[in-house]
Amino acid sequence: MNKRFGLHVLAIIIGVFLINGLLMYFPISTQSKDLPERVYEIYRVDPIEARYGGDIKVVKISYDGDINTHFCRSYSPVTALIDLGYSVSNRNKITSTSPIFSLHTNSHILVETYRTTIDEILLEIPFETIIKGNVLCQKLAQESTEQNGVLGVMTQKIKRVYKGDTLIAEEIVEEEIQREARPQIIVITGPEDLPTSVPQRGYNCGYWNAYVDSIGATEEEKQWLKSVMKCESGCNAESNKSFYKGLFQWDPCLWYKQYPNDNIFNGEIQIQRTLEKLRNGANPNQMWPACHRRYKSAYGELSWL
Repeated sequence: MNKRFGLHVLAIIIGVFLINGLLMYFPISTQSKDLPERVYEIYRVDPIEARYGGDIKVVKISYDGDINTHFCRSYSPVTALIDLGYSVSNRNKITSTSPIFSLHTNSHILVETYRTTIDEILLEIPFETIIKGNVLCQKLAQESTEQNGVLGVMTQKIKRVYKGDTLIAEEIVEEEIQREARPQIIVITGPEDLPTSVPQRGYNCGYWNAYVDSIGATEEEKQWLKSVMKCESGCNAESNKSFYKGLFQWDPCLWYKQYPNDNIFNGEIQIQRTLEKLRNGANPNQMWPACHRRYKSAYGELSWL
């Protein structure tokens, strides 16, 4: 009996020491820290009730990813943060398992800090390249620079929103051109004859057949010239619908490489040069493959091939 009584007394003494120890860290008379008026307003904290303590509570706080467990006597999640030394402002989003007006023990409080920056950056504005001139064969073209391009300069103000150190949103709020870009101007020179530089006869087999009949050529050569020019261009010396040009649809790069001073749209000259090419050994199966096949189907192969 005396032993049991002694144990009770010992338990009471230990309990008193524990209570006094807790009161040293959480004294009942200790007032909560005064909050800034803006914090009271944002989080709807009652400033009078916030000054009075209550029961000891256990709270787990995650502040921008840093997690800690605390004991406190605070009135609400917001006052708990202030009492425990955490910074609270309108940049913080506070989420809690307790209601906003009261704090329950074993509550979890999540604090996420948002910040906004306005950053000014300098950007280069690319210049455009303007090409002057037009040539029939790019391989034979020569380029010269009439004006050097100059990059423009523009400033931008960018609003960036961060959650912690993570960028979550950004937008351009202002931009101003400090210097306009100046275009680069390139002048191209080279073969540039135009269909309009010759008499406009259009599709005119009668005219060109008569011209072929007037030149010094064999009947076989004349027959071939008439057939191929009709097949290639419809007897149109000004034909300019594709890369190939003129009565016999010459490759302009080959034409101007061999005959730099001859207008590819001049029908008379093209008839003469085509006959010359044929007599010098050009293979019509390669230069005019489709139309030469049509000629062969109607008249047979040329006698010298």
